Amino acid sequence: MQPSRNFDDLKFSSIHRRILLWGSGGPFLDGYVLVMIGVALEQLTPALKLDADWIGLLGAGTLAGLFVGTSLFGYISDKVGRRKMFLIDIIAIGVISVATMFVSS
Repeated sequence: MQPSRNFDDLKFSSIHRRILLWGSGGPFLDGYVLVMIGVALEQLTPALKLDADWIGLLGAGTLAGLFVGTSLFGYISDKVGRRKMFLIDIIAIGVISVATMFVSS
């Protein structure tokens, strides 16, 4: 048996790159969604004549959706498996984000 080593002493290898890539994808896309709601609200406010109450509700609705989605899909992840759910999440957010480029109205 090999003695345990400190994580800081390990060389950065291809497995570390894969973990970094897959592990940072979810938080990056979540951040993207939160930034995009701000951009969308700035564009929609004059077009829909939104007042401060509606802007606040739409912004808070995004956070509420993240909260509910995290709770619901966290439970589903416990049943299905975290790795499978994580991959499904990354793919779904990526596909939906790309699809938003084709929305014109």
